[in-house]
Amino acid sequence: MQKQNILLIINPVAGRKKANKIVYQIVDSLSRNNCRTVIFMTTRKGEATDLIIEHAHDCHKIICCGGDGTLSEVLSGLIRLDMKIPVGYIPTGTTNDFAHSLNLPTDIDSAIEATTNGHIQKHDIGSFNEGQYFSYVASFGAFSKVSYSTPQWLKNFFGHMAYIFNGILSITGIRPHKVKVIADGDEIAGDFIFGSVSNSKVIGGIVRFLESDVSFDDGKFEVLLIKKPRSIKDFGRIVKGVFRRRYDDQNICFFKASKVSFAFEKDTDWTIDGEYAGTLCNVQIKNLPCTAQVMIV
Repeated sequence: MQKQNILLIINPVAGRKKANKIVYQIVDSLSRNNCRTVIFMTTRKGEATDLIIEHAHDCHKIICCGGDGTLSEVLSGLIRLDMKIPVGYIPTGTTNDFAHSLNLPTDIDSAIEATTNGHIQKHDIGSFNEGQYFSYVASFGAFSKVSYSTPQWLKNFFGHMAYIFNGILSITGIRPHKVKVIADGDEIAGDFIFGSVSNSKVIGGIVRFLESDVSFDDGKFEVLLIKKPRSIKDFGRIVKGVFRRRYDDQNICFFKASKVSFAFEKDTDWTIDGEYAGTLCNVQIKNLPCTAQVMIV
């Protein structure tokens, strides 16, 4: 049986630095599965993309051990190379939205098993203003800053609760964004406090969609827009709808689209896969169907 060449990329500071404790376990398991493994530890934001571009050419498979942001960098690197190499994901981040969305195991033994003996799930990727890519979500507005503004030490200490603490503190800063949205030719305009374009069942561990609402390889995104509430009662209905996964309220717009553009009245902060993506007036998002191949159980 021919040995498989594996590129293992580890983010040692993701989540509660869990990857540091399991690296030998991962390598031992891969060796026992007839794999030849090259290992890199990331030391800065964006390095996983650079490592993919430099070292992915001779790989049969790539394994990412870190959070959703690290995985996003890995997939971005493959898109830039125009290569479709299966990617295994061992989630050790704080929220692990991508892993939860695909029902990937979070216990280490099962996660390693999925990377070596699982099967491939094709997954659409998002193009963000042509130069950037996201694996599961691009968003603006309420709480979007929480994921990248929460200090790493706080995430390491409190885990997912750190996002909730930081989110509560940011409530007073919620403001509406006047924007015109064009989705597959249809136009929507208004004042929105939150907007997301996603290919995931979970966003930030809080916003969740029904299984029937999401297909990872259909060439369509799920677009969620939440209007500025006019009263406390409106705000209560919005919160209740989000937690109950009911998006039929008059203050919530929920639909599918493959191409979405946003034209804001003022520069607006965006995040992609939980990382700061820029302060922008105009955003163009396009679905790249079945661009990624992710190993699942």
